[in-house]
Amino acid sequence: MNTLKQFKDFFPILLTFVLFLMALFIFFVYRSPNLNLWNLIFLYILIDIGFLVSLILGGKSKISAVKVFCILSNMALMIPLSILIYLLLLANGMSEP
Repeated sequence: MNTLKQFKDFFPILLTFVLFLMALFIFFVYRSPNLNLWNLIFLYILIDIGFLVSLILGGKSKISAVKVFCILSNMALMIPLSILIYLLLLANGMSEP
C-alpha cells in the first residue's frame, strides 16, 4: 500500500517525462513530404492537454519538491509546444487553397 502512495505522489513527474519523450519522438520520427499536418497538430494538442493534466496533478501534490518541479517543467515544456502548435496551424492555413 505504501508503494502505491509513493507512485501516486510522483505520478506527475513520470507523466511529464513520458509526454516529453512522446513529443520528441513525434518531432524527430513523424516526418514525410506527403504529411497531413492535421494529424501532427492533433497529436501535439493531445500532448499539450497531457501537460496541462500533469500540471494540475503536480499542483495538488503534497510534496513541495514535486509541486515546484511539475509547475516549472510543465510550463517550460508547454509554452514552446503551444508555440509550435500555433506555427503548425499557421503553416496549414497558408498551404490550404
